[in-house]
Amino acid sequence: MVALFFLFLRAVKIATRHQLTIGLALVLLSLFHWFPLDVNLLELLGAFAHFTAVLSVLILLFSLIKRLWFTAIASTVSAVLCLVLVGPHFSSIDTIGKGDLTIGQYNLYHQNPTPKKALNQIIELNADVISIQELNSDWAGLVDSIIRPNYPYSIEEPWDNCCYGTGLYSKHPFVSSEIKNQYGIPVIYAQVRINEKVVRLVSLHTYTPVFPNQTTERNQSLKDVATFIEVEGLPSIVFGDFNIVPWESAFQDFLFRGGLTEVACGFQATYPVDLGLPLIPIDHINYTSEFTPTQCGSLTIAGSDHKAIYAGFSVKD
Repeated sequence: MVALFFLFLRAVKIATRHQLTIGLALVLLSLFHWFPLDVNLLELLGAFAHFTAVLSVLILLFSLIKRLWFTAIASTVSAVLCLVLVGPHFSSIDTIGKGDLTIGQYNLYHQNPTPKKALNQIIELNADVISIQELNSDWAGLVDSIIRPNYPYSIEEPWDNCCYGTGLYSKHPFVSSEIKNQYGIPVIYAQVRINEKVVRLVSLHTYTPVFPNQTTERNQSLKDVATFIEVEGLPSIVFGDFNIVPWESAFQDFLFRGGLTEVACGFQATYPVDLGLPLIPIDHINYTSEFTPTQCGSLTIAGSDHKAIYAGFSVKD
């Protein structure tokens, strides 16, 4: 927000001299949030569409005060485009209770300086199933002493190096479980039985889209999981650190392909916590139509750069 404020001040100083430039730049930026043209930089900027909306509103107010009509019109168009894109992701479910199955999703940060405290915080939620991302091999003893007594069923692949170790821990026995290597990252596929129904669980961590090849592999990994869910046809819940905001087209395509819906929990920004306030929502829990979400929320975890998220579900008859 500090950076946004200084950007706004700079825009104010030059607005009277550069109405056309500012107006067109705002409109183009908001359009690129909708259509990034497969340009990696534009996709990265798209994660901050909500900040573009705020900036556009600030410039609109200034333009109205100064009677800069072209800038006012352009900033209005920009704000509307951004709000239409981001606005639906501020909705939230009505919390009605724990439900039949609760899921906790935790990216603990591979170099977490306080893993014992973080792992103890995990069991406080008392979720039925927990997913741990960035699972460090050095934490094996802590996992054995803290997590396993509460979650006797597990499948995991911890890593010595950064940053894609993973583990899935359950209070319910696994009907089946396996780890698939997707573009060098382990993805956990498991089944549990809830109310006499077999439920598919997928714990997923995708590449950070810093470079074009990583963005491509992230998007392809999402497609692969969605296709698997669609073909298999089981009631499914997919959760993890997706490294993508929900309004990006690749995420929406993932939901559509897999017949999935994201748990609506308001604007649940989860990263980066180490800046003091998370800015973007990149951790997600998604479900197929056989479930009804009953609760959701987020938690701050000691030593992690992500907020944890959780959701409860009832299984439809």
